[in-house]
Amino acid sequence: MADERLTELIEASLSADSVEALHDLCDRAARLYGFDHFIYGARFPSSLTRPFVMVISGHPDEWRERYQRHGYIALDPAVQHSVSHTRPARWSEFLAAPDTPSASAEVLFEAAEFGLASGLCLPVRGSRGEVGLLSFSSERRGSVAERDFIAAQPELFLFSSYIHEAVCRLLQQGDLPYRPAQLTRRERECLLWAAEGKTAWETAAILGISERTVVFHLNNAAHKLEVSSRQQAVARAVAQGLIAPELS
Repeated sequence: MADERLTELIEASLSADSVEALHDLCDRAARLYGFDHFIYGARFPSSLTRPFVMVISGHPDEWRERYQRHGYIALDPAVQHSVSHTRPARWSEFLAAPDTPSASAEVLFEAAEFGLASGLCLPVRGSRGEVGLLSFSSERRGSVAERDFIAAQPELFLFSSYIHEAVCRLLQQGDLPYRPAQLTRRERECLLWAAEGKTAWETAAILGISERTVVFHLNNAAHKLEVSSRQQAVARAVAQGLIAPELS
């Protein structure tokens, strides 16, 4: 039963073609695994200071409005966990941890007043520097609920990666306000050597092309990344995972 349930969700994620479809899919996953609500959120490094943030929320409107009004994202222990960890965690773990600030615990206590009494936090990561989470919550609490969450954790953790991949697919297709830059192989090569501190002349010698061609590719890359200098282009390309250390 569990295998069929997960297979159905994964197959649906592969064909999801809109945010609405992903919302319905996450809601279906929540119900299938005994949860009442969900939320997906991810930060895409379109800019180091103004990243694009994508949220698909299945939370009650009243809680979502209160959460935003009071800036609870800065205190939410599930969000903080997802920024610094990749392993799943139950909300009860945050409440039991001695280093959880009282203000963060208070966010969870307030959430319970809106029907989010306990939950499961599933961090997500992407190849272009995205950081986020898929979180499921329930009105239930207690040992039985915790046991159900532990049982659901492996499958929902896998499901979270498919949801994030589906969001990235929509971004690449231009269906959402932010679309990652598309660099050519040569543009990435020139940025990679610029990141290593090589001049345009040195990069030209390494790649076997003219210095003018290197400058051309670097300027094109900067334009696509919506920055004005080579240094900014390198920083943004690294942040977005467009250039990375060679594997060999």
